[in-house]
Formats: sequence, C-alpha cells, structure tokens
Amino acid sequence: MRDECVDLPTDFPAKGDIKCDSSNNTKKKSVTTSSPLKKLMHALNLFGYIIVLATYLIATYSNAGIKGVNDSELLDKHMTLLTPNYKSTKLIWGVIFFTQGVFVVAQLLLPRCRDHILLVEGIGPMYILACVAQVIWYATFAYGLLITSFVFLFGVFVCVVGLLARQYQIFRKAEKKVSSHNTYDMVVPGTSIHKEDEENPYDGYFLLRLPFGIYAGWIASLIPLMLSIVLASFNVDATILVWVAVMGVALLTGLSMGLILRKEHGAPSYSTPLVIAYFFCGVRVELEAPNDDIFAMYDEAYINLMKNVSAIAAVMLLATAVSRFIAVYLRDRCTKKKEDDPTGLDGLDYVQA
Repeated sequence: MRDECVDLPTDFPAKGDIKCDSSNNTKKKSVTTSSPLKKLMHALNLFGYIIVLATYLIATYSNAGIKGVNDSELLDKHMTLLTPNYKSTKLIWGVIFFTQGVFVVAQLLLPRCRDHILLVEGIGPMYILACVAQVIWYATFAYGLLITSFVFLFGVFVCVVGLLARQYQIFRKAEKKVSSHNTYDMVVPGTSIHKEDEENPYDGYFLLRLPFGIYAGWIASLIPLMLSIVLASFNVDATILVWVAVMGVALLTGLSMGLILRKEHGAPSYSTPLVIAYFFCGVRVELEAPNDDIFAMYDEAYINLMKNVSAIAAVMLLATAVSRFIAVYLRDRCTKKKEDDPTGLDGLDYVQA
C-alpha cells in the first residue's frame, strides 16, 4: 500500500513534524510556534483551574467555608434521595482536579501539546467558561441562591459537553479523511493512520479528553441532584421528589448506555458512564444510613426504592461497560489478525476453520 500523509488529530505532533504537501505529495519540514492568542488561552486555562481549585478547597476544607458554612454542612442542610456519600464526593472531586491539573500543566509545558488540534480547536475557550460557571455555582449555592446555582451548574454541563462535542467533530472529520484515503480507521483518540505510528496512540486522549469525560460524568450526575434540592426548597410534595430522583437515575442510565453501546468510530466511551455509575454507588451507600431529615421527609418504602434503583443502575452500567470493553477488544484483535493475514481463514472451508 502506498504510504500517504493525512492531517489528523492524532497523537501529539512533534515539533518539526514531517507533513505532506498535497500538491506534489512531497515531504517537507514545518515548525509551529504558539501565537499570542494561544498563549493567552493557555494562561487563562491555568488561571481558571487555580481559581476553581482554590474555591473548592475553601468550600470543603476551610472551617469558615463560603459564607461561614463548608461543603459538608451545605449538603447536610439540603439532603435528598440523590445525595451521594460525602466521602465518595470528595474522592471524585480529587480525581477531577488531579486530571485537570495534569491537563493544565501539559498544555503549558509540553511543546507537542500547545498547538494540538484537540486543544486549539477542541477545548478552545470552553474550559475557562466552565471554570467561571463553576465558581459562580459554588458561591450562589453557599449563599442560598438555589435557582441561580442550578442555572450555573447547568452552564458548566453545557460548556463541558460542548467541549467534548467539538473534539468529537474533529475526530469525525479526521475519520472521513482516513476513509477517503483507504487507510486504517481511527478507532480511539490519538490513533495514527500509519501502522508504524501506532506504538503510543493514547497520549492525546489521556491528556486532552479523558479529564473532561470524567468531569462531564460528575456534573451530569449533579444536575438531577441540584434539581431535587431546588424543588425541595419550595416544599414540593415528597412523591414528586421521588419521581424526580427515579427519572434522574433513568435518564443518566440511558445516557450512559448510549455512550457505551454506540458503534461510531471512537466509540465506546467509558469515562463518563463509569463516573455516573460511581455516583449511583455513592447514593446507594448514603441511603444505607440516611440522616434524620431523610426519614422525616420520605417514607421508608421510598428510601428502599431509591436504594434498589441506584444499585441496579450501577451494576447494570458496570456490567455493560466491562462486557462491551471485552467485546471491542476481541473484535479489534480479530480485525488486526485478519489485516495481518488476509488470506488466512478466507481461503478455508467453514469446517476447516
């Protein structure tokens, strides 16, 4: 097969990477440098991360918190059937901030990352917008402005989903280019179209996409929780709150199943569904020993219903993700074996195979 070059959002292109001149198919060297606008974007991403992290640390670990109340006291004040265990909440926020910290450092210090298409065209200004919305969400929730807090939480969700959608469109465009050149399909983010370049295919995914898949999963899980808090503040009937909780679990499960089972290139997606499953586990653990406010607001039958629903949803998502991963792994192994030896099984009878 004749080797051709195609512009792809693949693994981080090295500085001075060889690119292809489409006019005469000759190779030439090109060195890219970050523009002032890109440098500003990198600095804003760092600034946004620091502000959000500082706000979270103050709200969670400071005795004063925000407006004299810390995160734990706020959650105890607004208990619902969808409130996850507090320790699990702190753990997932630690994972989120760690992965985002790795992203922020990488986009500042790694030369091969600064001009990556997933950063420049995919992430763009969406991350800093999400940071601004998250800080306002924290502050308004602490000050009891629950409707405003819900609006800005939803704004965080829109920004993160928009970021992931922009990156997905980049992969879709690259997939069309690959298909038009009859080369290897890009199965995962970071995969190169040339077989010899497939040794390290995941760098782009882990640095520039995985942090936001985790982030999106947790923010999506918090939306029905925050909606329940807003409705409870208006003294809505407990039956309605139970239905909101059940429908929230159903919608999150449907979203996760769609991400796991979709068949497009770059599919399936595991990070967001697994975080949502983790949220369900946190809810189940919390309802094992709910506080007095939950017993005062809901019948024991409702509490047991949500315990069972959240547990079933978590097990279902975990089982589906594991089975899908195994199925995709075996499919890719068979596909690779067939490409390496295209005349192997094709020339044998069914009984012989």
